Amino acid sequence: MRLEQSDAELFYKLWFPLLDFVNRKYNVCPEAETIDAVQGVDVCDAKAIADYLWSHTGVIADYLAAADLPEEYAQIVAEWQRCKPGRYLVERHLKKGSVFISAEDGSVYMVKGLFSSWAEMIGECPVLLDAVLIPFRDSIISDGLVAPYRISFGKGATGDFKEVYMNAKRNNTIRFSI
Repeated sequence: MRLEQSDAELFYKLWFPLLDFVNRKYNVCPEAETIDAVQGVDVCDAKAIADYLWSHTGVIADYLAAADLPEEYAQIVAEWQRCKPGRYLVERHLKKGSVFISAEDGSVYMVKGLFSSWAEMIGECPVLLDAVLIPFRDSIISDGLVAPYRISFGKGATGDFKEVYMNAKRNNTIRFSI
């Protein structure tokens, strides 16, 4: 499952100016030119800038004070302050999204892709990765700048992951929003 195309486009319409603001204000990647949807950005630069942003979410308030965004867009960006950076195990892919289990506290999240589903991006599960979960309207997404670990899991571990998911499903504790 992924966002509607118009929502995915909106994410990037809001995302690139925020990255540009963070880079200009904090000089994270001084060699990077203006970051926008037309020129794009080098993935390594985007990751460095995003890492700074997600570890200093107060920057979002600075951006919102400086940006001239319509109220609806400002609310979407303001919600990103509640992001959840961390290590996640992608346990399975479903029609509603992919199941991300937090390695920190075992919380289970249903995460949608942007233009591509997580199944298209990472393939078979389970996969351990570093990611930032971001609220977007009534869904959870990621900025897509993930770092997967190239490890495989045995049947015992895979069974344990499945049990975490099944318990969350039984107890109605799967999070569909942050």
